[in-house]
Amino acid sequence: MRRRIGAFLLSGILTVSMFTGCGSQPSTNNLSNTTSSEGSSEEKTTKNTETEKTTQEEEHFTIKYPSYMTDSEGDALELEKEPEKIVCLSNAALQILVRCDIKPIAITSTASGIDYPDWVEELPTIETGMSEVDTEGIIALEPDLVIMGEHLKEDYGKLLADANIPVYYSSEGPSTTYEEVKEAAVVFGEAFGGEEEKAAIEAEFKKVEDRAKEYTQNHDTKKMMILFSLSPAYQQTSEGYLGSMLSLLPFENLSDSLIDPSERTAPLDMEKLVEMNPEVLFAISPMAQTSEDVEKMFQAEFDANPQIWNNLDAVKNGTIIYLPNEYVKSKGMYIINSLNTLMDMLEETLQ
Repeated sequence: MRRRIGAFLLSGILTVSMFTGCGSQPSTNNLSNTTSSEGSSEEKTTKNTETEKTTQEEEHFTIKYPSYMTDSEGDALELEKEPEKIVCLSNAALQILVRCDIKPIAITSTASGIDYPDWVEELPTIETGMSEVDTEGIIALEPDLVIMGEHLKEDYGKLLADANIPVYYSSEGPSTTYEEVKEAAVVFGEAFGGEEEKAAIEAEFKKVEDRAKEYTQNHDTKKMMILFSLSPAYQQTSEGYLGSMLSLLPFENLSDSLIDPSERTAPLDMEKLVEMNPEVLFAISPMAQTSEDVEKMFQAEFDANPQIWNNLDAVKNGTIIYLPNEYVKSKGMYIINSLNTLMDMLEETLQ
């Protein structure tokens, strides 16, 4: 009897020991589930981080500066996201914004001769004369980007910067060349319209350049000078606005031999003009809007001082090309229209 009880007790102890031993081992299934859960959590975190990074990159907005402005402005203006409230005080930039169907909240006065959609003319206007810009009005609009001419930076740039308003500066005026206008247009197109708009703009410039090459091949080179207003008289080199357009055509600009071309626009000695005696004269003035107004202005000077002007072959032969205000200073991509119109005019005037 005692042996049976002892055997029974021993069997119970062994059974308890077996269950105790199993309980001390970690569950393989539980470990696998825990590891899988932790891995899934890490993957989600990584994906979320990548998504946030991609979103930030998509929202990030860059407007490059043309190569000729990087020394003064840097390579680009970087913004955290694409601007939604743009004050555009540049006609060159405005043309690109309109092409890309981007509506600024305010603009400068539109340049004459350029056809804009009706909605552009309905936008609030901020005057940008050489002497005054309504910076208080700009700040009150709370824009997230202002685009304005580089010539306004010294007087108004700091006021806008102090108000934490990003400003992109454009290069405009009588000293802007064809190539500079072209590069600026491409830069704006890429920023606001992407690669497709950039390519479209480049194609439009190439088309007019191809026409200029064909015109040059079919016409003899003529010696010319540009009279930039009277009196006093100024001349313009091949690096001025009109001068750079004419440099694409069969003309030798005699002012390039009188002054450094990089001066672009400079006073003209009348004795030197008579001495150089160009075959063709191009006449422009910032004081006149139409070619008729320019002709009246210059004709009055010719009549007042015949002893000078009648010595010039261009005056004797009537080879004076009077040009309207659009040839005085940059109007952005409209330069393509201006160059085409100029070639049409030359075909009729200079045989």
